[in-house]
Amino acid sequence: MKRTKILRNIMLAVFAALFFVLISGAIMVKPYSAYAQTEDEANQTTDAGEEGTPSERLFTQLSVSINCGDGKVWATAKNDFTLFPSTVVVIVQLYSSDTYAESYEQMTLVSANSTSDLDMGNTITTEASTGGVEKFWLARMRYKIDNGSWEYRQTAACRISGSGEFLGYV
Repeated sequence: MKRTKILRNIMLAVFAALFFVLISGAIMVKPYSAYAQTEDEANQTTDAGEEGTPSERLFTQLSVSINCGDGKVWATAKNDFTLFPSTVVVIVQLYSSDTYAESYEQMTLVSANSTSDLDMGNTITTEASTGGVEKFWLARMRYKIDNGSWEYRQTAACRISGSGEFLGYV
């Protein structure tokens, strides 16, 4: 009986320590540090908040990716993690260009999709046909968490064949 009580106390202590480490890690790590940020785009937003200066969101983690195959290219935004209930407005965009461009602003918006609330674990996707032509593609996500300002993330530009084969990042 005494041994069971000691084992239970040890397990509770380990659980508490792991929970503390998890919460501490979430507070100290920028969830989107792997994605490039671009210049301020305040002129493209409809709200009065500042854009392009990402504020750190401690309890929501979003990601954006680009994929291809079968003559198509698609961009996907995902709400990877939300600790507390939040309203996460997301716009996912897909840009292309016949020649390499350093910014999405020099590319053509080919496809877009939006949602008024992207719940944790869910995704939103937009897709386009390659048209049988090799091009450069970029996926971009604009998002707003609760009443915060608009922020964004994007993938690196990549080259995709007309058949939808990934040819590499630029």
